Amino acid sequence: MKKPVNYLIHFIVSIIIFSGILKAQFPEFKYYTIGQTETDLLGQASLADLDKDGDLDWIVGSSGNSIWWFEYQSAENWVRHLLGEDALTDKGGVAFDVDGDGFIDQVSGGTWFRNTGNPSAPFERYENDAIYAYDNVIGDITGDGKPELFSLSEQEGLYWYLIPEKPTKKWKKNYIGEGILGGIFPNSVADIDNDGDNDVVRSNVWYENTKGDGSNWSPHRTISFVQSQGAYANSSRIWVLDFDNDGDIDLVQAESNNSSGKIAWHANKDGKGINWFTHKIDYETNQDLHSLCVADFDNDGDYDVFSGGGPMTGDLHKRCFIWENIDGLGEKWERHEILTDIECFDAVAADVDNDGDIDICSKPWKGTTTYFLKNLLIESK
Repeated sequence: MKKPVNYLIHFIVSIIIFSGILKAQFPEFKYYTIGQTETDLLGQASLADLDKDGDLDWIVGSSGNSIWWFEYQSAENWVRHLLGEDALTDKGGVAFDVDGDGFIDQVSGGTWFRNTGNPSAPFERYENDAIYAYDNVIGDITGDGKPELFSLSEQEGLYWYLIPEKPTKKWKKNYIGEGILGGIFPNSVADIDNDGDNDVVRSNVWYENTKGDGSNWSPHRTISFVQSQGAYANSSRIWVLDFDNDGDIDLVQAESNNSSGKIAWHANKDGKGINWFTHKIDYETNQDLHSLCVADFDNDGDYDVFSGGGPMTGDLHKRCFIWENIDGLGEKWERHEILTDIECFDAVAADVDNDGDIDICSKPWKGTTTYFLKNLLIESK
């Protein structure tokens, strides 16, 4: 007599096998050299389609010096162009369409560079009267649908700038709060208290846009995570988004300028930015986490987190990690080391080659070799 088939066992075994297949699909990343810059102390990192050819180009600049953009042609082939010179910035810079002409420009601290659409010529340089910035980001603080510039400097403070109709004129300076050494890059402007206007997070404090037009700010010191003492107190990389899909804005945060930075995400428990619950991602990195990218690197429908070893790393080896969001809830993480012995400083992630998965571009602080980490997820399918 034939034994009866236990379909439940078959089903469980199939699930286990299928789960193993899914787990094995976390992508590998292949390293490519983008190109060399002429000087080091590299900041001002952005990915943008500067030449309107459908893929993303890489922008990087030297502190108070030249800016270059590398035209993407293939993973193995990037063409370097001089974007501009004499950038009035520490390392802050951000790419966006300043003048509304459809071409992506570059803002670097107290200077902005207009993209004329001619890739063989440097951009047109203008001074905007903004501060010499450690961090630059953009966001719509006035609610008019147009971007404003945010600038952070340890010495001068945190400001936002209203860009005039004629952006070649000086930009209007508006004070938000005190300065620290890094705390708004790469993504810090969002509606934290769910009142319909955008606020700004600066590492250990968020500033409420109390009138909705950026004219008045109330500080809320309700974020307590990063190192609060020493020469680099409160330095971090920050990313604001609805991480847990519950309708309010949460925070992902990595300690920077720290020999062994921690990384975590903070749930906005009351939806008002007053009560936060910290979820550990990794507290034993032994890396200076001077980068932060939040994206779905494995295309499974939830957010993963990338960071890597900057110049102050305590480990003998600088390492780059992606923490895979195993349960989709941010409660269980698996660390994947995707690069070793190469410094990572203010990396940027996006689908560079337009193939449907998220890649990473980065560079060192002290060094001249910029690089591309190509996500092989699509190629592996």
